[in-house]
Amino acid sequence: MGTASKRDDARGGEQSTAHVVVILLIVAFGVLALPWMVLRKLEGRALPPGGSLGSGVTADDLAQGGKVYYRSCTGCHQARGEGKPGRYPPLVGTSWLLDDAETPIRLLLLGATGPMEVNGVVYNDVMPNLGVTLSDEEIALVLTYVRSSWGNSAPAITKDDVARVRASLGDRQAPWAGGAELAAARSTRVLP
Repeated sequence: MGTASKRDDARGGEQSTAHVVVILLIVAFGVLALPWMVLRKLEGRALPPGGSLGSGVTADDLAQGGKVYYRSCTGCHQARGEGKPGRYPPLVGTSWLLDDAETPIRLLLLGATGPMEVNGVVYNDVMPNLGVTLSDEEIALVLTYVRSSWGNSAPAITKDDVARVRASLGDRQAPWAGGAELAAARSTRVLP
């Protein structure tokens, strides 16, 4: 084999390595950039299209709550709160989320197992107890976000609201046994 042929083989190997490096950089950029772009979009959100914010809701609440939602809730309830048919309920227009502030706080603090009817459909999956992983402030922010997104326009929830409901639960750690038990808990008012 001649010297020129060896040089061509070496250049071909260098080009092949360069192509692999470029491809790896493009993939890495995509993996890192996509979550960043989603979070930037959430931060820039001001008002829902054609809607209004609920009482006490700020653009900062939406940005911060959107981050918590993206991190903790989209796997089940999806990016636009539409849920997964037959598996996880939607968050759009649901009474469990919008009728009062205490019920969604209770639901996030302890989770739920068993049947729950949401918008006329019965769901029977598990809602994890996010009260062990999220702070009172994070729970307030994420609930404010979902109660003010996708056409929902309920008032803000504060970290003090979450702390009061958490205190009212005492030592309870068991999840709510479906919608019936959660609905019964509505008769015990904690918040004004």
